[in-house]
Amino acid sequence: MMDQLQRLREAKSEIENPHESERIRAIAEILTEIQRAQRAAVLDQRDQLDIDPDDDVTEVDPDVRSTEVLDLVDAYTPGGPSLAETWLARAAPEDLDVDDPAALANYAGLSSEEWEHQQQTWANSYRAADGQAAEATDRDLAELHVSSKWGVSLDRFEALVVNWDQGRALRDLLAGPSEATEAAIYANTEALA
Repeated sequence: MMDQLQRLREAKSEIENPHESERIRAIAEILTEIQRAQRAAVLDQRDQLDIDPDDDVTEVDPDVRSTEVLDLVDAYTPGGPSLAETWLARAAPEDLDVDDPAALANYAGLSSEEWEHQQQTWANSYRAADGQAAEATDRDLAELHVSSKWGVSLDRFEALVVNWDQGRALRDLLAGPSEATEAAIYANTEALA
């Protein structure tokens, strides 16, 4: 019984601190090595065939990738950053200005009612600061706020953040390098055609 309690304490400690867990780090390193080797093979193929597709695919940095995987595990633990925050920090599209992933994650997955209320709040702030804004719709003022703060249109913000999808985020975070390698394989084939 004491042995089971000790194992439970160890498992709890590993889950709460995945970056410090040898077992979780080993799993992250295995996944990283698979992704690194696949990418290296594709890049070696390019060198051997003397092709240069225009896709900006580079080597997988094992240290960076292992940290990304551990960050994903950390996003699933109590007290860690949320999965939305981790996705915003690690995998959000480049056109979205993500200066503060934790703050931006507050808008991820809002309900329709919550999103309408948020747009009204932004609009009311603009109206209070500028009397000329009184004529604009809540949506127009939310568009102004989002584009100036995060560099994307309101529609794009809704698609990326408000309608954030946990499944898509997991796929981006876990399989992103593998998907980029797969796309590079197709780019190599196209370059040879």
